[in-house]
Amino acid sequence: MAARLAEQRDLEATVIDRDPEISEAVNTRGLTLRDGKKTRVFSVRLVEKAVGGPFDALILATKSNGLVEAVEKLKSNLAEEGVVITIQNGLVALDLAKAIGGRFLIPGCVLWGASMDAPGVYRITNLGPFIIGGLDEQANSPAVGRAETLLSRIFPVTVSPNIRGVLWSKLAITSTFTAMGAITGLSFGKLAASREIRDIMLAIGREVFEVSRAEGITLESLGGGLNIERLLSDQGYSRFLKHLFMRIIGGRHRDTESSMLDSIRRGRKTEVEFINGRLVQAADRSGVPVPCNRLVVDLIRELESGKRSPKPDNLGAFRGFQLKR
Repeated sequence: MAARLAEQRDLEATVIDRDPEISEAVNTRGLTLRDGKKTRVFSVRLVEKAVGGPFDALILATKSNGLVEAVEKLKSNLAEEGVVITIQNGLVALDLAKAIGGRFLIPGCVLWGASMDAPGVYRITNLGPFIIGGLDEQANSPAVGRAETLLSRIFPVTVSPNIRGVLWSKLAITSTFTAMGAITGLSFGKLAASREIRDIMLAIGREVFEVSRAEGITLESLGGGLNIERLLSDQGYSRFLKHLFMRIIGGRHRDTESSMLDSIRRGRKTEVEFINGRLVQAADRSGVPVPCNRLVVDLIRELESGKRSPKPDNLGAFRGFQLKR
């Protein structure tokens, strides 16, 4: 996003990054973006904190576990009619309405991906749009239009009238592929190539569907014609089609590696508490059993503490479950 914003000569963007290693690399050598066989270097300046303002928009690209803190620090820099655009995995964006007011908040879902090969060097792993929307009575607010106008200069944008359903659908994908990528150390393509792992991921996703039903959420399509509810519910697609669609999803994102895996490799806390952990909290409220997601949380906590390392051998923890096929 910073690279594409840098190409918009009539926009003034401030890019904040508190990682000194990344900031030094980008400020010294530029921001390197690899897209297939193409490599480009962009002139982007990273700063440690916001300067100037007020800003018409805050695009929050921090991980979920730093989102609320970032908003608290930056909301005073927001212009009176400014918007706060979130792109995190999970449901943490829904917590921000209390912190900043619902009329400013534009939750977003990102369907493209990239991985950091080295500080300041990023590789695009798949392409896709933004999906954004306002919450509840703000679904048709002018703020949504302002966010769409800005983001559409960077990527294709779709506006959804049911952004909660979009976020829950993305949660279903993230809680499966991202979590299992961290547990096994495998890329999304390799995850989807294994029938055993597909069975586990479908079981995790089915629990997300059941909790979403209990919470009164209707899951939304994330594009490509795939009906997420039919993918995850017992009354949905046939077993053959479910596995086929999982292989297609993995194939489209075959080079993508889990952001949780990246955090573990760098010795940092993952977002599991805001993804599978958040699902477990919702399940406790609604009384829906979610044993697979509870196990995912436990395993990733062990990975964070160093009791385990990411590898396919960790799949043995799931073999005691009677997974529906």
